[in-house]
Parts: sequence; C-alpha cells; structure tokens
Amino acid sequence: MSDLIHHIAIQDDWEMSRGFGEYVVSTRGVHLDDAGFIHAATADRLDEVIAARFSDLALPLLDIAIRPEGLAAEGIAVEWVDGFPRILGAVPMTAEVVASETPLSR
Repeated sequence: MSDLIHHIAIQDDWEMSRGFGEYVVSTRGVHLDDAGFIHAATADRLDEVIAARFSDLALPLLDIAIRPEGLAAEGIAVEWVDGFPRILGAVPMTAEVVASETPLSR
C-alpha cells in the first residue's frame, strides 16, 4: 500500500458531488476541466496548502485522504510536480479510493 495523498475540499463542493459519484473540483473555484488535474498534497504539507489557498475562506473544509492505488485501479494517474501530487482525472467517491473525509478546524 502506498502513502495516502490529500485534497482539501470545500465541504459543500464535496457533498454536492456525491450524487454524481465523482469529484471534479481542482481547487477552490477551479473545475477539473479548467485546470486539467485535481490539486493534492502530502499530509505534511496540508497546513501550507490551507494557508496559501483557504486562509481567507470561512466555509467548512474537509481533508479528503485518497488512496493512490485506488486511483490507479480506476485508471487515474497521479503525477508529482514540485513535491505535490496532481490527480489526472475525476476522483471516484468510493471506499476503494477515498480513505477518509475529515472536517478541518481552523
């Protein structure tokens, strides 16, 4: 098993995606189709991402822990750029891919 990667999601975006069975938000205010990938991070860089992208946002956030091997089984690649993983497709909202959904307190 490989290490988990993490995506910071606005809770409303994540919850609205459930009905479609996949998540397609790259980052705050940006769709997968526009960015070409979904931003992710390693656990040790989550605080850095939150400070850079979400510090001015009052909406509830979730830490979505993702299994890279689950993505690979679905045919979704992960590439690494400057120490950050990029998910090259929609994230299936299945137990095989999503390890956990943890509310973030700030």
